[in-house]
Amino acid sequence: MQTENWMTNLQSNLRNIPIINLAIPGSHNTMTYEIDSHSDIGPDAEKVIIRFGKTIRFFIAYWARTQKTDITTQLKMGIRYFDLRIAFYNNKYYYTHGLLAMEWKNPLDELIKYLECHPLEVVILDFQHFYDLNVLQHKEFQSNLIDLFGERVYMPKDGPLHAFTLERCKETNKQIILIYRKCPREISNSFWSENSWATPWPDVTSTKKLEKYLEFNLYSRRSGQGFVSQCIITPSGRYIAFRFFSSLRSTAKKVKKKLRPWIEAQTPGIFNENSRPTVNVILFDYVDLRKGEVAKWVIELNHKLES
Repeated sequence: MQTENWMTNLQSNLRNIPIINLAIPGSHNTMTYEIDSHSDIGPDAEKVIIRFGKTIRFFIAYWARTQKTDITTQLKMGIRYFDLRIAFYNNKYYYTHGLLAMEWKNPLDELIKYLECHPLEVVILDFQHFYDLNVLQHKEFQSNLIDLFGERVYMPKDGPLHAFTLERCKETNKQIILIYRKCPREISNSFWSENSWATPWPDVTSTKKLEKYLEFNLYSRRSGQGFVSQCIITPSGRYIAFRFFSSLRSTAKKVKKKLRPWIEAQTPGIFNENSRPTVNVILFDYVDLRKGEVAKWVIELNHKLES
C-alpha cells in the first residue's frame, strides 16, 4: 500500500467525507524519538523519577520513549495525527514524556516541508498537555504556532469540523487542524479545544481490559466531534517492576498483535445518534513496528466506504 499520499489517493466520494469521519492513524507521544539516557528529567515526571531519575535514566528512557522514527518517517508511513506534550524548561519549549526530548520547532519545520510537497494531505496536531507554562508563556507559544503555520491552519473561525473535508483542504489550502487542550481561561483560544476532539485515556495494563475500554468508550462519541481511540497500555510502577529490563516497545508489539482483530472490524464514516458510533483516529505506540503496518490497517478501513 502507498501510504505517503494516502489521503490524496482516496476516491472522490471519500474526499467529501469530513475529516472527523475518516479512519486516521496516529502516534502516541509523537516526539519522544530523541529521548535517551542523557535526556533531562521533565517537569511531568513522577516524583520517584524526579528523586532517583539521574541514576536510572538509562532504564527510564526505555519506558519514556514511545516512538523510534522521526516525524518525516512517520508521515511517510501514513501517520496523520500527532500527540504532543510541551514543557517549559530553561526558558525554552520542549517535547516531554517524563524525560525531555527535542525543542519544539525543528520537527514542525520538517512537517511544513512535508506538507509543501504533499499539498492534499491533512494533519492533526493535538497539543495534549502543557507543563510549567504560565499564562504569558501560553500566549507566546500560541503566537509562535501562528507565526510558524500561517494560513495553513483550519481554525474554528473558518467553519465547523464537520465541514472540513479533503476537498475543502484543496479549495482553501488548509492542511492543519490544531487542537490546544487545557488552555488557560485568561487566554482566548484561537485553536480547537478539548471539546472538539475527545480522547479518552485507557489507564489499563492488560490488552483484554484495553479492548473492552475502547469498545465501551466509542459509544461516548458525539457525531459532531473528532474522536481518538488510544490503542496503548499505560504501564504502572508494578507493571514496569516486573519488566524492568524490557521496554515499552515490547508492550507495543503485544498490543498490536492482540488488537488487530478489533481494529480491522471497525468502520469509519458518518453516523447519527441512532447508530453505532464509528472510529476516527486510532493511535499507537511505536508506529514503525513491522514497517508501519498498524497505519496500513487503519488506512484500509476507509476503503469500506468506497462506492
